[in-house]
Amino acid sequence: MKNIVVRMIGITIIGLSMYVMLPTFAGTWRDDFEDNYTREWKIFNHVRQDEKWWINDGEAVGEIFKPGFMSLWLTGDLKWEHYTVSCRAKLVNDRNEPPTLGLTLHDRGEEDSRYLFFIDYVIDTARIVKATFNDWSTRRFQFVPEEDAWYQLTATVFVDGTLEFRIENLNLERDADPHIFTAIDPEPLKGGQAGIVVADARVRFDDVEITGDNIPNGGPGRRTPQAVSPRAKLAMTWGKLKMK
Repeated sequence: MKNIVVRMIGITIIGLSMYVMLPTFAGTWRDDFEDNYTREWKIFNHVRQDEKWWINDGEAVGEIFKPGFMSLWLTGDLKWEHYTVSCRAKLVNDRNEPPTLGLTLHDRGEEDSRYLFFIDYVIDTARIVKATFNDWSTRRFQFVPEEDAWYQLTATVFVDGTLEFRIENLNLERDADPHIFTAIDPEPLKGGQAGIVVADARVRFDDVEITGDNIPNGGPGRRTPQAVSPRAKLAMTWGKLKMK
C-alpha cells in the first residue's frame, strides 16, 4: 500500500512539474469583417446624427465629420490589460478639419480613461496620449502620413508602463522598416476595452487583432486562418488634443 501511495505522489509531482514548465500562450481575439456581425462592437456614446460605423466589402468603416469630435468603436472587457492591438487602416475621405485615425487601449468608457495611439494629419505627427477626465498627456513624434495609403497600426501597453506604437506603410516595399514610437507611463491606467478611432474623416479598417495573456481566443474572425504574433463622452472633444 505504501508503495502505491509513494508512486501516486511521485506521478503527481512529475505532472505538476510538467504543467509548470509548459509555456504560456497569449490568447487572440480577431475580427476580419468578412461578415456583417457587429454585435461584439459598440460605439461609445453613439450620437446617431454625427457618427456611424458599418461593414462594407469585408472592411469596417468609421465616419464622423463633426468638427472637433472623434468616434470610438469598442470591443472587449474592462478586465483586459497589457495587450497588443493591431489593424490595417486607410483614410478615404475628409472635409473641413484635418483628419485623425488610430487605436484606443485600456479604454474604460464612461470613466473617461484610456490610451490613444493616433496618426494625426493635423500637424503631420504620430501621437501617444494618456487621456483621463482631468488631463490629456500627449507625446508627439515626427511622422508625415500619406492620405491614400493603407497603414498597419500596432499599439501595445506593457506591464511596466511602456507604451509602444508601430506604424507600417503597406504601400511601400515589404522589407521597409516600420516607424516605432515609445513612451513611458509611470502611473499606468487600469485595464479596459480596445477599439478603433476616427476623427473628422471616413476611415476603413480591417483585420483587427487583439493579443495578450488575459485575452480570450475568439471574435468574429476566429474562424479565419491568420498568423498570430505574440507579444468624454463620445462625442469626445478633439479640441483637447489640438491644444496640447
